[in-house]
Amino acid sequence: MSKVRFGIVGFGNIGQTHADNLLDGQVSDAALTGVVTKSERAIPESVGRYQDIAEMLAADSVDAVIIATPTMDHLQSGTAVLEAGLGLVMEKPIAMSLGDATRLVKNVPDQTTAAVMLNQRYDPAYQRIKTILASGELGSLTRFSWVMTSWYRPDVYFLVSSWRGAWLGEGGGALINQCIHNIDILQWPLGMPDSLIAEAKFGKYHDIEVEDEVTALLSYENGLSGVLVASTGEVPGRNFLEIVGDRASLNFDGVKIVVASSDQSIAEHCRTTKEMFGAPEVTHREEADLNRSTVNQHASVLSNVAATINGKEELKTPLSAGLESVELANAILLAAWQDTRINLPLDPEAYQVELHRRQRESALREPSDIDVQVDMDSSYR
Repeated sequence: MSKVRFGIVGFGNIGQTHADNLLDGQVSDAALTGVVTKSERAIPESVGRYQDIAEMLAADSVDAVIIATPTMDHLQSGTAVLEAGLGLVMEKPIAMSLGDATRLVKNVPDQTTAAVMLNQRYDPAYQRIKTILASGELGSLTRFSWVMTSWYRPDVYFLVSSWRGAWLGEGGGALINQCIHNIDILQWPLGMPDSLIAEAKFGKYHDIEVEDEVTALLSYENGLSGVLVASTGEVPGRNFLEIVGDRASLNFDGVKIVVASSDQSIAEHCRTTKEMFGAPEVTHREEADLNRSTVNQHASVLSNVAATINGKEELKTPLSAGLESVELANAILLAAWQDTRINLPLDPEAYQVELHRRQRESALREPSDIDVQVDMDSSYR
């Protein structure tokens, strides 16, 4: 099996993370052979340093390219990689809007490996939750709530960047950047809602243009309803997911999964009991041996991409898998902007009109020259 040669476009925090994984041997059957960067960050002499993506693509030094640039660049750089016939790994989100994301996915040639960095699909906790839901143990699902307010970001996070927190650069805030992971994990087992309403606060906690607090109510055709609460301005914040069914409920507090099972159907008990204040008996089970700390999520995605290119595995996070999370994030923002219920599938043009209206009044900032301390492990919440 030959090593897949990876290149990285964008050498900021997440680009450096991918480079470290490749250089440290965390990615199976892969090597880092090229980086597009204008920064002075050190790279090994064996790794080519390029000024732009065109130079790297022309050098014939890579088999696949990781796009780790600001969101505003994703469509252009991703398209260039695909047109060059190379493998593609796109950082989340694959684009600012559903329209751009769909155009990128449609540009994927046949037999080309194109993936999205949905790394949290490799989190054993979320994999176990998906398995439990698929088993039917919870019965008919009735309600869920996800409080995802542990994505706190201080002002310096935005100040040292030209693009973060701006409609022109990022195309959104908490939804399209941090909580895009939660949104993806939610629709992964549950599917997409039929409609939703939402309220968002823009620059409530930070001097930014985009949303930093959101509350959304999602409605599904099968009767399921759910609430999402997101914030980048709360401390300590929470990552708490609750999914309720007719036979059991599941709680995940960011650390452990607990399933509370009823000894009979809630609907049946409600119809048949003669006890005015009675309730079914409930037993609790904590899911053990998740081994979350042993999984390098980002490296797992890249290992799967390398194995797919070598014909050894099927691609687990294809580029098209990034469409639903972008669509849901866009729909929530559109509902908040228009103060109305939005039906899904989303009308991509309706969203694009509203986004462009805000981008016309948006501006990139001059990055502050602050000596920041960066601990990427603290960013994964």
